[in-house]
Amino acid sequence: MKKSKFILPLVLLSIALVAAYLVIGSYNNSSVKYHTDYLSSDEVAMLRDGDIIIRKGFGFVSNKITELLDEPYNVSHCGIVCNTTALDGPTVIHSVSSTLSDIDGVQSCSLKRFTSESKENSIIVVRFKDTTSHPTQLIATQAKRYLDAQMPFDNSFDLNDSSEIYCTELVWKILLDNFGHDLYPNKAAITALGFAPLVDTAHFDIVISHNIAVKQH
Repeated sequence: MKKSKFILPLVLLSIALVAAYLVIGSYNNSSVKYHTDYLSSDEVAMLRDGDIIIRKGFGFVSNKITELLDEPYNVSHCGIVCNTTALDGPTVIHSVSSTLSDIDGVQSCSLKRFTSESKENSIIVVRFKDTTSHPTQLIATQAKRYLDAQMPFDNSFDLNDSSEIYCTELVWKILLDNFGHDLYPNKAAITALGFAPLVDTAHFDIVISHNIAVKQH
């Protein structure tokens, strides 16, 4: 188990460092046409603060993440929905490495931008089944605290290091600290990076799914 804990971070980090400039260059190339995903106005109206939005991104790194995790849902990134009642629309708080973003670590973007960077038929929105007296809006509140703290990206993908954080680690940490729910009880396994626990219907309601694998789940 310890071996997989260290090998996967090194592989992912190597992928990011070696291929980042190629990924960014191809992603920003206006001559390349992508089929992106989006949420309809009716779907946006269904969102609540604290919902978790999952997607598959474009490019080499996203493809390698899905290959390494080998999950049935073909997704590579997630964030937390916030500000659903704002006049200018919801935002998404997520953590991204500086190799793929102008900002390193926890950051916020519009829902529209987040979905525009999603591969067609990949978006899933889930809602934690609250089993305590705490409202799921608390998830969004805690995400904003990590945003305010300017938490850097965890390039070592280490759940035991609380000074840096990657995308699923952000969700894991908030749910563990505030609801006592551990997404990754086996932290040394490769699954401690994955998205499958987020679509476990024992703990999450699937609010929206464009993802065929989840629809059939």
